[in-house]
Amino acid sequence: MRRWGIRKKVLVVTLVPTLLTTLMLGMFFTYSWVTNIENLLKDRGESLSRQLSAGSEYGLFTANRSLLSSLSNALLEEQDVRSITFFDSEGERLLHTGPGGSDDIREQAMSSQSPIQIPRPDSTVFVTPVHLQDLMIEGLLDPESRQAVGRGNQPIGWAMVEMSHVRTEKETYKALLISMLLVLAGVLLSLAIAMRLSRAFTGPIFELNEAVAKLKEGKLDTRVYTEAGPEFEQLESGLNAMASELSKAQAEMQQNIDQATEDLRETLETIEIQNIELDFARKEALEASRIKSEFLANMSHEIRTPLNGIIGFTDLLLKSPLPRQQRDHLSTIRKSSEILLTIINDILDFSKIEAGKLILDRIPFQLRDIVEEVMVMLAPAAHSKNLDLVPLVYNDVPDNMMGDPLRVKQVITNLVNNAIKFTQTGEVVLRASLEEEDKEANRITLRLSITDSGVGLSRAQQQSLFNAFSQADASTARQYGGTGLGLAISKRLVEEMGGSIGLESELGKGSTFWFTLTSELSSSGDPVSPRDALRGEKVIYLDHQTTTGLSVEHTLREWGMTVDRVSSPGALQEQIEEAQREQSGYALAIIGITRHLLNSSQYCNLVRTLELERDCRTLLLTPTLETHDTPLSGLASGHMTKPVCRDSLYNELLLLIHGISQNEPVLPDYRPEPTQPSAPSRAPRILAVDDNDANLKLVMTLLNDCRVEAEGASSGFEALSKARQRPFDLVFMDLQMPGMDGVETTERLREVDGKHHRTPVIALTAHALADEQERLTRQGFDGYLPKPISNRQLEQTIQEYTGYIAQPEPPGRQSLAPEFGDTRRPVRPSNRKKQKDCVSVSESVQLAAGKADLAEELFSMLIEQLHTDTRRVEALWSANQLSELLECVHKLHGATRYCGVPELRAAANQFETALKQEAPDREYQKDQLVAAMERLLIWSEQTDWQPLFRQQSQNAVTD
Repeated sequence: MRRWGIRKKVLVVTLVPTLLTTLMLGMFFTYSWVTNIENLLKDRGESLSRQLSAGSEYGLFTANRSLLSSLSNALLEEQDVRSITFFDSEGERLLHTGPGGSDDIREQAMSSQSPIQIPRPDSTVFVTPVHLQDLMIEGLLDPESRQAVGRGNQPIGWAMVEMSHVRTEKETYKALLISMLLVLAGVLLSLAIAMRLSRAFTGPIFELNEAVAKLKEGKLDTRVYTEAGPEFEQLESGLNAMASELSKAQAEMQQNIDQATEDLRETLETIEIQNIELDFARKEALEASRIKSEFLANMSHEIRTPLNGIIGFTDLLLKSPLPRQQRDHLSTIRKSSEILLTIINDILDFSKIEAGKLILDRIPFQLRDIVEEVMVMLAPAAHSKNLDLVPLVYNDVPDNMMGDPLRVKQVITNLVNNAIKFTQTGEVVLRASLEEEDKEANRITLRLSITDSGVGLSRAQQQSLFNAFSQADASTARQYGGTGLGLAISKRLVEEMGGSIGLESELGKGSTFWFTLTSELSSSGDPVSPRDALRGEKVIYLDHQTTTGLSVEHTLREWGMTVDRVSSPGALQEQIEEAQREQSGYALAIIGITRHLLNSSQYCNLVRTLELERDCRTLLLTPTLETHDTPLSGLASGHMTKPVCRDSLYNELLLLIHGISQNEPVLPDYRPEPTQPSAPSRAPRILAVDDNDANLKLVMTLLNDCRVEAEGASSGFEALSKARQRPFDLVFMDLQMPGMDGVETTERLREVDGKHHRTPVIALTAHALADEQERLTRQGFDGYLPKPISNRQLEQTIQEYTGYIAQPEPPGRQSLAPEFGDTRRPVRPSNRKKQKDCVSVSESVQLAAGKADLAEELFSMLIEQLHTDTRRVEALWSANQLSELLECVHKLHGATRYCGVPELRAAANQFETALKQEAPDREYQKDQLVAAMERLLIWSEQTDWQPLFRQQSQNAVTD
């Protein structure tokens, strides 16, 4: 109704009440009229029925049809009477007068003892019982009738009067018609009045609207006079006054417009001049940005070029045997170079982000591999501060993901490195958990958090922490270094990958940096082989670092192993002894050592006891330090550094428990893998081109280590000269060279190539711009290798473009320090049962008639004999010379009878018996004998046993 006009509202207000009132009155009067007509018909029917009942009493009693007929004919003359019927006391019809019949209502009428009404579609039937009155009984002559009357008030018959509805219906229609006419007349009258009122209201309003429309069109001389009453007169005067004021205002505004137009014309001329100046400034800014990009590229090349030589030759020197002091100096040089390289990378990344040239890759990668790489890389810095560095990746986190692994690794590295930097004691824990999973879209959202127990941050520091060049400690005396770009770059990278980053911290109580990573799951990754070879194995674990112990235990239980945790070395040794007595010993004992326990005599004795006396293999988990020259290193069967990598741990457990040796897995390369050609039968010829003597020497050294035929060139002209003399299988080309740069040299090399030979050319440059690789591809290069160059990158590039698998000198085992390599004896599984002692000095003295010096001499002779017998037993068994083997074992068995070596004596006895009886378990007995011999040799090498015999001699003298 809000949108209705005044006319419509007036009509509604006028017509609706009138119409409703008229309708209600018409309905009321019509209903009353029709009801009165029906009641009148009912009253007349009942009255005529009673009269007929009283008048027909004698006729029914005497069954006088003539009398009844005369009554019927007289009553039919009444208005609305249609028919009359009489029934006797038995319900039989005596007389019917009028149209229609009455047989259909006989039963219904006879069943009632009182007057009833029976409605029909076009009539109403009134049935009244006829009773015999007492005054009439005295005049009756029939004695039987008198007796019947005395029996009760049973009716002697029934009188029925049928009243027609024809006249009643006519009266009803007449009442309805009159009511409708009255209602219609009322509505028409109301409509006329409403129309008249609406015109009186709307006429002046329309005139006012017309005047307003003219004013709107700009006709300010318009005036309005409606003469419709005092209210409209006020509105007219106000509208006319407004028109007058608008006319005056228009004149003033026109003057102002003219003045403003003139001012605007002058302003536009000034703006046009400023636009020209801004255009010149924009061109200058673009030129400055281009110069800055070129400057960054050139600075990157100029700084990375000497860094390439510094880091490369430092790595080469660290691989050579050096005194410890020189090795420390070289390590310091390498760390300083890596810090400088990190600062350069941060500045270049920030420049790329600000320029909008950062392009993210979208390739499959494995999250757990990235986490382990970061942890292994940053472990030395954490362990040098005696921090516990722990990765916790929960089981429900998928491994195969799509995204940019290098950028994910960069973010994790920045956050973990910051946590280590600002933490003095305690731990740094990385947790990766599944936050949201959309199975239909095949997308997941991960939450990675890095928690430390460091200094914490105040609220003011937290607000500006993610800003560029901002640090928590920005004073000149600050103790924490850095450019202040790490968190800013991490924030931008996370946002570019569709995630968010934040922190939760309290001053003095540590910090938790977190970020979310939304990614699709990759279905193209290599299927992960099931790690079920260790399922059901039982190990015992001792570690004082709670979080590291939780991580390792979580991993072992995931592989189906049973892990028993102990809290002290004594509990560890006691539980292993008890398990062996119950014939259910442990397959392995894992011992986690902190930095201050590396030289602990308690742990040395513990490992020696487990390895030699209990024949239980031990695996040491130690911090990553620059040296592993500790007493524990040569005692344990296995040695790994914290944090433990899953693949390395699984392979080490396979070796220690089952004796299965697997190659250490190669960390995945995140570049797309091209189709590799078949491996050539000869080493490829490779040309290295670089104008910097140090870089050229480094590349040549790395190529020589890969055992390929390498030549060097210090300029583009020299490279072309050598390429014309003989073809090369691969060329490493520096970009920036005097005279002829790398791009021009590559173009000339393409001219030298024949139709059937194309020399792959790999660009060596330190440029780090986003479009560098694409531009180099357009310029004819086949690949891109950034400086500084690592040995692994070089090997992969050679294999990718030539098919040749480089075979450098094999390094030591990754689980041991590079200085030592893998010098361990072949590992045999742990003994699960309680066994005889390896050596009993008291028994040796007893067998030598109580002479300790003789016992010592006999034991020394046995040890010397074992060195020869161990090799001889293996050789004779391999040559299947069983008779000579039996003679050798018999001789060894005889020697053990005079020495306190219970285990070796029992093993020799059982193997000799097996050889004589040709038992089917001869090979098993042979292995047990060799194991006992090896354990005795190890015991003799790691134990100062001569004082033990002399002590027995002194005890005997004292006794």
